[in-house]
Amino acid sequence: MDMILGQAQNLAKMNNQYVETYVVRGTKELYALLGAIYSYALQINESALRDHILLRMRDQLESEHDIKTQANTPWITTVLRFILPTDRQTAYNYSKVLQVAFDENLAATELPGYIKDRGGIAKITATKEDADTAKAVKDHKEAKTKLLRKILLANAKVADTVVQVEDKFVLNTVGEGKKEGTFEFAVCVNPMGHERRVVRFIRLNEAMETQILSMVAEASLSDDLKSMEDKLDVLREKWGITSGWGMQPGDKGYQPAGLPVLSSATHPLTNSAPLSVSIDDLANKEAML
Repeated sequence: MDMILGQAQNLAKMNNQYVETYVVRGTKELYALLGAIYSYALQINESALRDHILLRMRDQLESEHDIKTQANTPWITTVLRFILPTDRQTAYNYSKVLQVAFDENLAATELPGYIKDRGGIAKITATKEDADTAKAVKDHKEAKTKLLRKILLANAKVADTVVQVEDKFVLNTVGEGKKEGTFEFAVCVNPMGHERRVVRFIRLNEAMETQILSMVAEASLSDDLKSMEDKLDVLREKWGITSGWGMQPGDKGYQPAGLPVLSSATHPLTNSAPLSVSIDDLANKEAML
């Protein structure tokens, strides 16, 4: 029995030797390798011939390895594919680590210690992927909120419901030093049916307004923002909106205020049912647009 238990201790020693020889030392060598590759990449990025070098790399990758990379491929990815043309996955993983190092403005000598402190390559790449995903979601939500703002302003131009409200019925919640939002919000009571009784109007600061519009946009707008923008362009053309009412430079049909409006052919969708974004529509996602 003692001999059997002793064999377990020997195996534990063998495992420790393996970890020290291949895992610990191997990891140190890998981090040192990444530091060397990063140093090489930084030299290219700082070179006056940077664009020519990257172009030559792309050409050589295509001619010798049938690997096509685009001009908009991240430059670090191009460098790693050039170094490791036969191992796409490893090149991709390494490039993500080096991109993080570059974004954080690390020197090549700092990289090995940085990777160790961050818990290794896998944690760095996972963190970056999570950050990229979170940023993409955030950007998309902001785009939807911005588009909803434009839709509401466009509808305001032709709104049928216009009310005169005394200042005593408008609560101003915009604190000192805060920027006032674009819209005022109504507090209504729905006692029955389609009747709405307006109790108060509220002025909000821009940050609070954005929070509300963001919730409304998520609940009411399609994620296909391109399609939504196309429909908004149709509405603006139909209603003759070329500036103001949410129209901004760069939007389709925009003309600076004061210039004569250019005539344009009737849009094929103009004669279709009007696209409305009334208060009632906001309660129904399918009716929104």
